[in-house]
Amino acid sequence: MQGIHQLLSNPHFRLVFAGVGNVLRNDDGVGPYIARRINEKENRIVYIPESCMDRYIYPINKANPDALIIIDCVEMGKIPGYWESLSVEIISDTTYHSHNLSLKKLGKFIQSPVWVIGIQPGNIDVGERISLPVMHAAAEIISFINNH
Repeated sequence: MQGIHQLLSNPHFRLVFAGVGNVLRNDDGVGPYIARRINEKENRIVYIPESCMDRYIYPINKANPDALIIIDCVEMGKIPGYWESLSVEIISDTTYHSHNLSLKKLGKFIQSPVWVIGIQPGNIDVGERISLPVMHAAAEIISFINNH
């Protein structure tokens, strides 16, 4: 969490947040859910690409941020609702139903450092309900971002 904390604490850093995930697959919709609740500031841009992150490569690079912070559910083998910040380089190079391009490959196209706030999902079956543990994590993350 140290890396993202330092980014959020520096008012001179220009940050882009991207809420990634499929809102029709329960917990996979947590990235867009969180992104919609981030307070935009002069030095922060928020995009909600949902499952089309590859279409946002150009606007992100054009914004020339000091960092891109992707918010997404990530399978980490932890309990649902567990979350942490990860460098995109350590994310496994796989793609799921909601991503056309893996986050790791996406990082190669972004000209800025890329971080991921990964949330362990509990249920990614078809549906539009975020589970209670993941919703609690979402509230923590929203507070963490908005209070810095």
